[in-house]
Amino acid sequence: MISRTAFTGLAIAAVLTGCSSTMPNISSTLLDTTGQNGRACIDTSDIRGYGVLDQDVISIDARNNYYLATVMPGCNNLETSARAMFSSRFYEVCGGGMDHVRTGGDNCTIRNIFEFANREEAFAAHDAAMAARKAAADNAE
Repeated sequence: MISRTAFTGLAIAAVLTGCSSTMPNISSTLLDTTGQNGRACIDTSDIRGYGVLDQDVISIDARNNYYLATVMPGCNNLETSARAMFSSRFYEVCGGGMDHVRTGGDNCTIRNIFEFANREEAFAAHDAAMAARKAAADNAE
């Protein structure tokens, strides 16, 4: 059973979300559009390359699969950095906020990681999430 305080907090959040004209967070949109939980893991030795799709999304080419990783806001050097280092406590980088990607002067927290069979599926999921974000922002106005 939900407490009165929690219910009030949820109601306020729903009202504020309904009044907001900003775009939804890309992580939330990818969670919704892919049906994944965002906690995929990548063996760091399998990472062959990466690219930045937009400010908060990194595409990662790994040995057997392709991944999209979202980072927490405030990762300023991601798009301009020539190199990145994925760091974790163990040999895997996982979604869930415990691991990082380091670029230039930034230490960016990885929010979610989504796994795909190939690059085309990953980019199609990104495109679908971006379209859903735009539609949600348009509906909020």
